[in-house]
Amino acid sequence: MRADVLIIGAGISGLSIAYTLTKRGVKDIVVVDAEYVGSGSTSRCATGIRASFTSEEHVVLMKHSVELWRELSKPEELGRYGLAFDQGGYVWTASKDESVELFRRLVTLQNSLGVPTRIVDPDKLKGLVPTMKVDEAKAALYDPTAGKSYVFDTLNAYLMACRRKGVKIMEFTSVRKLVASGGRVKAAVTERGEIEADTFIVAAGGGSKELMESIGIEVPLKNLPRHVMITEAFKPVFSPLVIDWDAGGAPFIVQTKEGNFIIGREIAEEPEKSLKSVRIDFIPTAIAPIAKWFPWLKYVRVMRYWMGYYVTSPDHHPIYGPVEEYENVYLACGYSGHGYMLAPVTGKLIAEWVLDGRPSIPQAERLTLRRIREGKLIEELAIVG
Repeated sequence: MRADVLIIGAGISGLSIAYTLTKRGVKDIVVVDAEYVGSGSTSRCATGIRASFTSEEHVVLMKHSVELWRELSKPEELGRYGLAFDQGGYVWTASKDESVELFRRLVTLQNSLGVPTRIVDPDKLKGLVPTMKVDEAKAALYDPTAGKSYVFDTLNAYLMACRRKGVKIMEFTSVRKLVASGGRVKAAVTERGEIEADTFIVAAGGGSKELMESIGIEVPLKNLPRHVMITEAFKPVFSPLVIDWDAGGAPFIVQTKEGNFIIGREIAEEPEKSLKSVRIDFIPTAIAPIAKWFPWLKYVRVMRYWMGYYVTSPDHHPIYGPVEEYENVYLACGYSGHGYMLAPVTGKLIAEWVLDGRPSIPQAERLTLRRIREGKLIEELAIVG
């Protein structure tokens, strides 16, 4: 088999890249995945989308991504297939004076980059989240541009649009290795035979590491286990996603369109731990800090609990773009838990690298593999879940 572009990984990033390339006129695209569409981190994420990060790179890229989420939700775009962006905001609560001061510095940075975050006092916080007990809040950082989009609706919308535009999706097709010579990758060896292509895009989550090793490229990724749960459904209670900045592990809660509450919190885990593991202590550990703000949560039933990986780079920023040793290979991986929200801008950036030679957002050029090789890591504090 032969294609102009082969995308390895049919999660939200791979589908976004394929869709964006078709809009730029590329016709012969194949997307392969070792399992089914969205089977990796995408289908296990908690729906959140925000630009309220702490690095210039994340803030700028996510500002563009939020704008693209809005565009994609329109009926003439993916909205016709069911994608919707619910722009209900994010609220970061602070219980300590030093956290309020940090929030003020972050608001200054975010505002300077065009993201209209602001500090709200407890009374205004109560207005944003009416059922919240705000006694212990000193203040909160409010991101009105943030929101949520529902994973399976979004995956289906991208999938339907890609198929309509002629993209070939090959599920249950594991890529065992890449074959290269003369500074170019020639083919991907799969269990169904070789696929030759002019351009290769590796967006295979944690599998990107092993795949790139087959052509001698080290991509430093770790699969860090994360836990999340979902409760029974209720009528709408509040719109923003709420995060407790000071509780440790950034516990959060968000209500879905069906009325269920998704709750998560980072707890200490060994990298690469099996997703079939069970942490029975996770449920009380995650609910306890959130119940401080929402006491009624103590009486809500948990319906399901699952694990997923944050496929993490050394500095918690994505690894994007070209690989110096091979002129026709591009990376889109290492999102560290933010791949879903970055997906629209990921599609835009990778398509620009492939077709234009460089991205239109200058900050993206700081996120190639070269920065890690040169030790130019970029700090990010706002890691949630």
